[in-house]
Amino acid sequence: MIRWIRHYYIEITGIFVFAVFMYLLSFGDTFFSSTSDWLRNNISVSNESLYNLSTIFFGIFIEGLPFILLGVFVSSLIHVFVKEETVWRWLPKSPLLSIPLAACLGLVLPICECGIVPVARRLIEKGFPSHVAFTFLLAAPVVNPVTIVSTYMAFGDSWYMVWLRLSLAVGIAIIMGVLFLLFFSDKNILKGERDQIHDCTEHCHHDDHDHADEGRLVHALYHSIFEFIDMSKYFILGGIIAASFQTFIGISAIKEVASDGVLGILLMMGLAFGLSICSSADAFVAASFRTALSTAPMMAFLVYGPMMDLKNLLMMSGSFRWSVTLFLFGGTTCLTLVSVWLFL
Repeated sequence: MIRWIRHYYIEITGIFVFAVFMYLLSFGDTFFSSTSDWLRNNISVSNESLYNLSTIFFGIFIEGLPFILLGVFVSSLIHVFVKEETVWRWLPKSPLLSIPLAACLGLVLPICECGIVPVARRLIEKGFPSHVAFTFLLAAPVVNPVTIVSTYMAFGDSWYMVWLRLSLAVGIAIIMGVLFLLFFSDKNILKGERDQIHDCTEHCHHDDHDHADEGRLVHALYHSIFEFIDMSKYFILGGIIAASFQTFIGISAIKEVASDGVLGILLMMGLAFGLSICSSADAFVAASFRTALSTAPMMAFLVYGPMMDLKNLLMMSGSFRWSVTLFLFGGTTCLTLVSVWLFL
């Protein structure tokens, strides 16, 4: 327990500070008024802007939080009770069948993008073809039940957005799988010596200590805590940035930028890459822009973010050779841009 606190003291402190901030926003009228006065006098921020910012942010946060909790709990149960190898043995040997099936396996193994990179690496280490592992890596964060339900709820019970997101993600993942089959089938994918990157997966998905004295359910709960702490900070940051965009830049300005189709798509792809929001809750951030953006930029955000974001790119660089990582990054980026631009 002490070791856990020492390692995660930054995240714990951040959550504590954020909890205090939420309490003060909700109940600390005197503090909020004095803070608003100080911001208005020194940074030219009005009470109305702060109120709009907090309203938009809390709307995103309250809607998305249950799906983050559900996502990490389901992922943890899968991690503890289900062996991936048991499922993968059922895959056919033929690439014509294994690649499409790998793109849909997220329905059975709903693993978030926080843990998808080490899973893909582990599969390659155990002898699975790289084209199958990378197809699963790209598709699984989108093609899983939690992401499907959250997307449906975020866009007002709209199955159109759900099917559009699924079809684009599966299509891109299958194409990338075919490209890996053509160009990397006989090449060394993994780094010779793994970099020691301190990320959530080091603790969530590669627990080397003996759990014989712990119940499996207790271990799943511990695993959920690790994942929740890691993912919630990205979601909070994403919610704040999305609310700030709409409050201080304004809906009209966002609409003007997004009126250029390619520029709007690139803007949302860049936002998705930088925010690194969990796929189980990113739909609520995207849906907050629906009055300002057309379907194409929002779909670029929803498809590109789970496949390629900043934290995943760092984990990939520590697991795979740079040529593989750059190929994956460039191919996914180009395919997302072209597919969203052409089909939407």
